[in-house]
Amino acid sequence: MFILDRDRQIVLSIAQFGQLPSGHIKVMHFNDHKSVTPMYRALDRLVAFRYIKRLERRPIGGNGSGSGQYVYQLGSAGWAISGREGRYWPTRSVNHHTIGIADAYLELLHLQHEGRISIDTVTTEPYTWRVIAGSDLRPDLHVEISDIGRQRNLSLWLEIDLGTERESAIKDKLQRYLHAFENADSETLPVFPLVVFIAPDDARARWLRAIVKRGPKDAQDLFLVSTMSEFAPLIFS
Repeated sequence: MFILDRDRQIVLSIAQFGQLPSGHIKVMHFNDHKSVTPMYRALDRLVAFRYIKRLERRPIGGNGSGSGQYVYQLGSAGWAISGREGRYWPTRSVNHHTIGIADAYLELLHLQHEGRISIDTVTTEPYTWRVIAGSDLRPDLHVEISDIGRQRNLSLWLEIDLGTERESAIKDKLQRYLHAFENADSETLPVFPLVVFIAPDDARARWLRAIVKRGPKDAQDLFLVSTMSEFAPLIFS
């Protein structure tokens, strides 16, 4: 069945992130439209032809993703055109960790729309996962960015923290990143990304910073801890 190019791009964005609220789709694919009507027409069309599937309304806010908006995931036809293998198996509820990854990308996308950065590469899990010197690393998002104002290139690994992991799990994760940093092959990984932990609130961010601070001093510059609304301005201010 024929599908419009922008409709296909919407489907592929949902495939990449897993789930997307309509506000994210607006910023990603209809940012040049003042009216939301073209977007809703496209979404209704894609739902009708089973390219995407509408989930419950998202009950939380965020930058460009306010409350009361539907969350979308792949439909059976979208599963096919996005190259997914295996049997189509939709989830039944909103995955807040998945949405958090998309939230982080959206914060960066706003800066790109303002002309402050250029997002050169975006990789989502599981394609971000890798083993370096025996350390199993599973960042949620990897982005390569050109900082236009400072004329520099940055590589970031983003870890979306929902406040559910205990201190022992956080320490283990930090140690794996540090071990990988100390033993990475400069030919296969010439630039080791900055590891950014994005906390759900200020209290959790302070707790995470305290754990990082108690670690080895030579690891302090490897990690950055912030909240969702503050991490992008903090890096690119």
